[in-house]
Amino acid sequence: MTEGLCLRIYLTESSRIDGKPATEAILQLCKNSGLRGVSVLRGIEGLGEHGVRSTSFLDLSADLPILVEAIDATDRINLALEQMKSHLGQCMVATWPVALMRYGENDGND
Repeated sequence: MTEGLCLRIYLTESSRIDGKPATEAILQLCKNSGLRGVSVLRGIEGLGEHGVRSTSFLDLSADLPILVEAIDATDRINLALEQMKSHLGQCMVATWPVALMRYGENDGND
């Protein structure tokens, strides 16, 4: 087991970073920073600074919540955050400690 961090960046579908869609820009920043294990998740509903965002039939919002989540070693996440800081603008960012474990063919758990 290795100590690591989970990094989560909160956006909406309409968010832009460096003139690009925010998810595309953040994924590129994560890749450039050497992060592994990055996922982009679309929310079905959320409440934020600009009110409720929902997939409700009556609302049909095209600006749903987006989460970009990365899990990696603590030093990698901290380095990536330092490199990304000037690009993230008004994005909400959260981190918390995680225990990293990899299961697979050579893990001895047959």
